Amino acid sequence: METTIGIRDLKTRASEIMRTVRESKAEYIITYRGRPCGILLPIDDEALEDYLLASHPFFTARREEAREEIRRGEVATPEELAAL
Repeated sequence: METTIGIRDLKTRASEIMRTVRESKAEYIITYRGRPCGILLPIDDEALEDYLLASHPFFTARREEAREEIRRGEVATPEELAAL
C-alpha cells in the first residue's frame, strides 16, 4: 500500500499514520506543497541494521573507492581472485 500524504496532514495525524505503518506495513510518500520530499516506510530490526550498515560513512567511502578503481580499470580478473 503506497499513499501520498502532505506534511501538514502527517503532522496532524502522526500517531494514526505511524500505527498504520507499524500494523499494516503501509508506505507513504510525504509531500511539501505538493512535491515529494520524503518516504515513510515500515522497518524491522534486520532491515534497520542493513540500512545503518549500508549508510555508515566507512562503508560508503569504501564503495566510492571501489567505484573509482573500477573507473580507472583497476579490477581483478576471476583468476586473480581465485589465486588469493
